Amino acid sequence: MPNNTQRIVAAIATAGLFIGGAWFASGFRTDIAEASASSTGVQDHQGLIVNLHGARSDKGNIIVMAFDQQSAFDNMDYNNAAGYLEAPATGQPQRFDFPDLNNNYYSVIAFHDANGDYDLNYDAEYTPTEGYAVSGMNDLHDNPVFYYSLVEPGKPVDLTLFYWP
Repeated sequence: MPNNTQRIVAAIATAGLFIGGAWFASGFRTDIAEASASSTGVQDHQGLIVNLHGARSDKGNIIVMAFDQQSAFDNMDYNNAAGYLEAPATGQPQRFDFPDLNNNYYSVIAFHDANGDYDLNYDAEYTPTEGYAVSGMNDLHDNPVFYYSLVEPGKPVDLTLFYWP
């Protein structure tokens, strides 16, 4: 059985490893590429900022929509979206700025429209055949829920496109 001195030394060593590991990890940075799309052409940190990762190819477009109403979110109704942007798809991370969206909480849906038909396509089992991302979703099996996916403007939102195998 360890004595008190051994316990104190073990606690100090554990704290040192924890703090040292955190310091070491803080040196790793990921730079997000600026997107070619912006609702007003402003590239600052006002409003809603969406950093999108994981597009599998450069075919088609990336479409990003921000919603402030549950019915529009549930139906992916881009006509009633609070914000809508699209840009050519690229395998690099992209940044989408909605500087005018700064006074509400928003749910974000993005998808890779690889075939250019402006729809998220599905197969016969109603499985998406194109990549998609929804704020608040952590994996392919999460169900997108409007109230769980609300995000606050002014803080960048990182989304990764999910693709079914």
